[in-house]
Amino acid sequence: MFRAASRRISASIPRLIQPQRQGAARSICNKTTRPSSQAKIYNSNLTPSARACGQRYSSYSHRLRMGYREASKDIFRKNPVVLPLAILSAVGGIIFFVWTSYVEVTKNIPQYTKFPPKVADALRQAIYYTDIDLNAPKALSAYKNALSLAIEEGMHPFSDEVLGLKIQVAAMLEKAGLVKQATEVLERTKNEALTWVEEGQRMESSTVTKTSLTEAQLASNANVAADNVQINKQALEDAEKELKAMQEFEARQRDRALKKVIGMNMKLAELYASDYMQDDKKAEAAQVAAVELCLKEMHRRQKLGLPVGASSSEGADSSWLNLTEIATALTDLATVYSERERHELAMPLYLRALDIIRAEEGDSVSCKQVVLLNSVSSAMAGQAQPTSPRVQQMKQQGISQDPTVEAARQWAQKAIDVAAHIKPPIRDEECDLTCVAASYNLGELAELQQKPDTAIARYTEAKNLAKKLGYQEGVSVADDALKRLQKRIL
Repeated sequence: MFRAASRRISASIPRLIQPQRQGAARSICNKTTRPSSQAKIYNSNLTPSARACGQRYSSYSHRLRMGYREASKDIFRKNPVVLPLAILSAVGGIIFFVWTSYVEVTKNIPQYTKFPPKVADALRQAIYYTDIDLNAPKALSAYKNALSLAIEEGMHPFSDEVLGLKIQVAAMLEKAGLVKQATEVLERTKNEALTWVEEGQRMESSTVTKTSLTEAQLASNANVAADNVQINKQALEDAEKELKAMQEFEARQRDRALKKVIGMNMKLAELYASDYMQDDKKAEAAQVAAVELCLKEMHRRQKLGLPVGASSSEGADSSWLNLTEIATALTDLATVYSERERHELAMPLYLRALDIIRAEEGDSVSCKQVVLLNSVSSAMAGQAQPTSPRVQQMKQQGISQDPTVEAARQWAQKAIDVAAHIKPPIRDEECDLTCVAASYNLGELAELQQKPDTAIARYTEAKNLAKKLGYQEGVSVADDALKRLQKRIL
């Protein structure tokens, strides 16, 4: 009875909840079992493909990143040797490219900026066949082409650049083993430049005289209209300024050319004295010519009230030699005389060089003075040797004691004393080696003065100092002197 009543009641109720059942029968991917209006609204806005549950579509860039990430994890495991080598090669290539670019910008390009483009191109070819692929005929042809183009472009025939090209030709020939041809190029270049310098100096002196005469004539010419006087005066001032600027330019060019002539003489002396030539007479003549040009130009500049030497701060950009370079030329010639035992000619050159260096350095003493002081002592000691003609002549005159020995001793001791006051970093190995030589010279001078004990002490001092410096030649020379002296005593 109750079942029948229940069926009747169920049949009489309207089916209002059936849509809810359909809505509740959502996709199985819904986590909630209770339907909500928000869920219906959200699902109604999605595309049909986005409603598919469990499917996630990635973008192309995301897939590409994931692929690279997976590949990067496996590449080192699969290539443990090749990958580091590849990285090192890439880094090395970058470093090499940066370095070559730096060298090109800082060193190579500035070499050609002073030349016109056509000359620079020919010069690059010449330098290639000189420094990279040595080929004397091709390099010489390229240098000749560069020189002819330089003249066509209007470059000064005796400028630093053109003279530098000719000197570079000689350097290339020397590098190729053609020393004789190199000396011929230097001799011809030197003579041409020296002739031009001397003619220019004569013209300069004559121009000064003509200028003074012209000014006197203008001062005496007073019968000219006032307007014309003003115009002529302005034109004359402009002409004088232009002429003065040209004269100053030519004077600088002559100074630079003369500086290179002296350098070429010194280089010729080196080449003539080399094993290829072995011509000591020409070497000495070239060295003497360099010194004579230095002294002659110093006298001329003193007479004109010009600086005797350029400032050392100007360096290679100075138009004339600085005092240190002049002293170097004098010292080189003095060294040549000392090696040939012509000490009477070497000593005045050393003294002159010492005076120049002292004037250059002032209170800031360097090792150059120490070297020159010892060189003066060595030259005097050479004159005091028993075999020297001067000592033989003194013996014939009955003079037993030579005052030169004591003077040489004082100069050597002065070198050691000056070196003791020079501290690092100014004091270098040159000072130490000079002290070894000075101590050895003091030992020889003590022998000449018949003071064996003092000589042994000086030789021992020189030996110990040379041993401390690792100067094996000095150690052996001092040892030989000690053995010789001990045999003489015994």
